[in-house]
Amino acid sequence: MEDAAVQFVNRLVGRKLLHVCCEAEILDFDFAPLALHAAGCSRVCKGNDILVTTLDYQSWDLQESTHNDEWFYIEKFRSELIGGVVVSVGLSPCHDLRIELDNQVIIECLIANGYPHYEEEQEQWVLFEPTKDYSGAFLTVYNKKVRFRARWQAASAELLSS
Repeated sequence: MEDAAVQFVNRLVGRKLLHVCCEAEILDFDFAPLALHAAGCSRVCKGNDILVTTLDYQSWDLQESTHNDEWFYIEKFRSELIGGVVVSVGLSPCHDLRIELDNQVIIECLIANGYPHYEEEQEQWVLFEPTKDYSGAFLTVYNKKVRFRARWQAASAELLSS
């Protein structure tokens, strides 16, 4: 991963986890002004206990989108997750992401897919600056590639299209 993208990920250090929620099979984490969408194989641990994983969505009853263990466990453990401050961030050579919070919570985003045979690469995790005009920095990690758009690149692209 290029240095600018690594620096962007390291901006999580010192940020407080303000909100966590589920959207289908995605875990969303708000570390304002940064947000993390964990779309691939992801899990949240505390101590030696796995609290929730994106695979918990597979218990879905096919009726109501919130009727699965992913939503159940996020709601159950929400108070233990919220408020933790990021003390360290790690990236593996395969772009797995590990975020440690001061409340002993660990968020892991693991690259879950090898080479795609039937379709395009799939997003595994995305770290971005949410803005109304989409001008914020945006880091998308796929199976085998990484795309990073710095804030200045977004603003430059907007100026060029005007």
